[in-house]
Order: sequence, then structure tokens, then C-alpha cells
Amino acid sequence: MKGNVMTERRTVLALVALGTGALLIPAASADAAAGCTSPGDAAANSALLDLYLAAVNAHDTSSFSDIFTDTYLQRSGRGPSGLAAQIENAQRFFTALPDLHLVIEDRIFGRDKIVARCTYTGTQRGKFVGVEPTGKQIKFGTIDIWRVEGGKLAEHWDQVDFAGILKQLREG
Repeated sequence: MKGNVMTERRTVLALVALGTGALLIPAASADAAAGCTSPGDAAANSALLDLYLAAVNAHDTSSFSDIFTDTYLQRSGRGPSGLAAQIENAQRFFTALPDLHLVIEDRIFGRDKIVARCTYTGTQRGKFVGVEPTGKQIKFGTIDIWRVEGGKLAEHWDQVDFAGILKQLREG
């Protein structure tokens, strides 16, 4: 058994319950440890996320050059990439939802990635997701994934609850 201890330490079997069955996921623990974020990186990425949160909640894009790279890649397909495009996109949000407020419900850090589950609230006072102003208070969630490069957000993927947004705006 002592000969297998190193093998057992290097290989982890995770058991994930899926209904009545189970899925075994092998992962080399040494490789997993090498891919983890160091405490210093996690702290720096958390501070970067806090800077973004503060800028959005203050409706202030003046710090965006400290948050986003000039070559920021927006992978959602809903808007252009680049720092200038991020500033314009945020300003459109602030116009459409002048009381926009962001809460980060969960945050996960791994290597050069930040994952955040977010909740936005605001009152629609301008055109938003193609809908003319309704004056309605809305609340919606997102899952955002950012890649960090040089201490700034460099790339972004997201999932947005557009169906939930449209339902809130269109229904009385």
C-alpha cells in the first residue's frame, strides 16, 4: 500500500452525484495545485473586481483605464471590444438604468480567471435591450468570466438572463 500512496496523492477521484447515477472525474492533484491561484493573485484579482464594482455603482468610467486593457476582448458578441467600447457600453447602461446597482453574489478565482455571479437592479429610464423606457424596476442576473492580464481585465464571456429582463419590462 505504501507504494500506492504517492499515486493516490497525485490522483484524485471526485464523486459527483447526478440523479441516481454518479460521474467519476479523475484529476491529478499535482496538476490541479499548479493551476490554482496563489493567495496573492486571488487578492489582486479580488481587488480588481472590487474596483470594477465600485466604478459601476458610482456610475463612473474614469477608472476604466485602470480596470480594462486597451485591447479588451468582449466575447459576448453583443458589442465591440476595446477599452473605449467598454466605456461607451457602461455609459449606455447608466443612461438606460440611471439608478443601476451591481451586487456580486459570488466570486471565484483561478489562475488568470475571475468568475462572478452578479445581480443588477435598476429602473428603466432609457432604451434598454431594444425596449423603449418603461419606468419599471428590474432585477437580473449574470455570470461573468474575465481573463486577467497585467493586473487588468483583458477578456470577457458572460451569460445574461435576457428572457427575465424582457419579461419584467414587457409585463405589467
